[in-house]
Amino acid sequence: MSDKRGAKNRNIFVRFFYGLYDVFAGSLGKKFAWAILLSILYLQYLNTPFIEGIRNRSFDIYQRIAPRIEKTVSPVVVVDIDEKSIGALGQWPWSRDVLADLITKLTEAGAVVIGFDIVFPEPDRLSPPVLANQLKGLDAQTRKRLSEMKGSDENFAAAIANSRVVLGGFISNDPSVLQTETLERMPSVNFMGVNPKKFVKPAAHYVGNVDVLEAAAAGYSNFSLDSDFDGIIRRIPLLNRVGDKLIPILGLEMLRVATGRNILVKSNPAGVEGVVIARSLIPTDGYGRMWIRYSKFDDANYFPAVDILQGRIGSAEIAGKLVLVGTSATGLKDLRSTPVNSVVPGVEVHAQMLKTVFEGDFLYRGDLMRAVEWLVILVFGLLLIVFVPRFGARTTFFSVLFAVGLAVLCSAYLYIEMSILMDVTFLMGAVTFMYIALVYSGFRSAEQQRSQIRSAFSHYLSPEMVNKLTDSPDSLHLGGEVRRMTFLFCDIRGFTAISEKFSDDPVGLTDLINQFLTPMTDVILQHGGTIDKYMGDCIMAFWNAPLEDEAHARNALNAATEMQRRLKEVNRTSRLRVEEEGGTFTEIRVGIGLNTGPCVVGNMGSDQRFDYSVLGDAVNLASRLEGQCKQYGMDIIVGEETYEEVDQQALLELDVIAVKGKDRAVRIFGSLAHHDAFLGSRVERLKVLNEEMLALYRARAWDEAEKKAVECQTIYPELNKFFGLYVARIREFKKTPPDDSWTGIYISQTK
Repeated sequence: MSDKRGAKNRNIFVRFFYGLYDVFAGSLGKKFAWAILLSILYLQYLNTPFIEGIRNRSFDIYQRIAPRIEKTVSPVVVVDIDEKSIGALGQWPWSRDVLADLITKLTEAGAVVIGFDIVFPEPDRLSPPVLANQLKGLDAQTRKRLSEMKGSDENFAAAIANSRVVLGGFISNDPSVLQTETLERMPSVNFMGVNPKKFVKPAAHYVGNVDVLEAAAAGYSNFSLDSDFDGIIRRIPLLNRVGDKLIPILGLEMLRVATGRNILVKSNPAGVEGVVIARSLIPTDGYGRMWIRYSKFDDANYFPAVDILQGRIGSAEIAGKLVLVGTSATGLKDLRSTPVNSVVPGVEVHAQMLKTVFEGDFLYRGDLMRAVEWLVILVFGLLLIVFVPRFGARTTFFSVLFAVGLAVLCSAYLYIEMSILMDVTFLMGAVTFMYIALVYSGFRSAEQQRSQIRSAFSHYLSPEMVNKLTDSPDSLHLGGEVRRMTFLFCDIRGFTAISEKFSDDPVGLTDLINQFLTPMTDVILQHGGTIDKYMGDCIMAFWNAPLEDEAHARNALNAATEMQRRLKEVNRTSRLRVEEEGGTFTEIRVGIGLNTGPCVVGNMGSDQRFDYSVLGDAVNLASRLEGQCKQYGMDIIVGEETYEEVDQQALLELDVIAVKGKDRAVRIFGSLAHHDAFLGSRVERLKVLNEEMLALYRARAWDEAEKKAVECQTIYPELNKFFGLYVARIREFKKTPPDDSWTGIYISQTK
């Protein structure tokens, strides 16, 4: 019992590792699929800017289809230095007295915090003391009065000090840029967990504002925006680093000033998790970058600076709002691209960041999502490699469409309902390319299989049968299977004597055989038969393999009948040709044996060489029946099982015989269908007389049986040899009667 259990376990073990081999090695198509899968997984792991750009394009589609819906009352407004304002107040940069007036009016209108998306790194060149030193041709009194006037930078600083203003600056790696002293004034950024400095993007320098302005400011920030590989701004770094100093982005610093709370960075060994401000967590990626969920650009919250200065916009629009001061004028070159809009003012990105934070509608894409996507690609890839070769192209195609569609729907659901960014582009690419590779491999394999089938069967099957096989190769079962079939053996009678006539002309004998085999083969193929082999002057064929043929017995008998008719034409044509050439005509006569029964059909032979053939007792019996044609004077002899499946009108019972080498006796029948003399009532009369003769013979009524056989000889001289056979048997039995065990079975001593 233990041995059986061990053998079973070993079989399971072997099947398991064979299955692994088939998955990991297998066909060339699987190897290509593995190469594609591993390449895509590796590219997904590398996450280069180009690769990331491809992924981000899919996120852009979601943002365009389902952008963030703007609230009726926006918490953020933009004071815009636009074309209208420049046209009214003159070219930029304006005097800082104008900007001081702008801050004063915004403060009076109730602005919570004012943030500048503009940097002032140099003193105002329009300040009166500066003009006193620069303008030529001034009289001494005027120059003195200008130099004694308060500078516009001081006026601007005073306005800043009377409000809550966050000044902007930018980071740079340009060695020619001068570092300002702003870093020393910036408040420290606290952190929880791992120090985030190593994850935050570094820069060499920070360029801030002139000292007098920064001394009056409530906050200091960076307004530099990082675009992705394709120039689109999808996320912004909430923090940048110069040396050991962490510099907040403009919107984050405005929130710090507005809430009066310090900035706290939450991080772990894998990277930054998010930034906490006023007990609210802003989620980021591992580098501290925040994904912005954009809304469509709406200029309803953009107010021209000139309208603020001239009093057309007041507290109704400004009170309680965070105010960003930025530019949209084309000449100032602060235009950016977002997933939702191809061109927007750069200040719009900061406004969108603030609105996203206020509404808490954050987009989340942590490093965990990349791991999840990597696993999903791996699982889908393995499923493709396992199932595509095992199922049809249509099934796998719709399964792949369903799977990809499901992944897209899941990704869309995560975005719309949970604000999670899940990438399906790599999955779609992996599935598409792997499916193409596997289907192409299957198609190529099918083409090779069709070519092999055509090569193997083109000489043995009709073109129609070969086409059926190539169209449905699954109907060809190689390796051997049991099937009920009909077999045909056809042999030239007296071939030895014919060969002797051509002893000096072997080429002539070959031509003769070819003239015989070619039309006989055509007939067999036309009736759906398969040529098994040629054995000298003998043809072996069968029906119902490799393609199924429910009428295999009828088709075989029809083929045998047509072969005998075609042989008459062959002999007639050959006679005319030989007589024209002055030669001696040799008539060809054949005997055909048919039998039906079960056998094994498939590839027979060795690993080095094999043939598509048949094995079984029914095959041997068909060969023996062909050998009895001469003895019974019949052109076609049919076995009992074939007789049961065909039209019996032209079949004449011949005997119950045990052929040589067989113990079991079978009834055999002769076919008269190819004899024009046996038609209609004449063949019916013959069958009646024959049955009477056989009944008398088997009843041992020798005299009556002999008379009936002689009568048949007289009426049907065409069958003289058959009935003469029975006359000879009866007379022999009269001399030496059979013993009591005789049942009418004839035991043949010849093949």
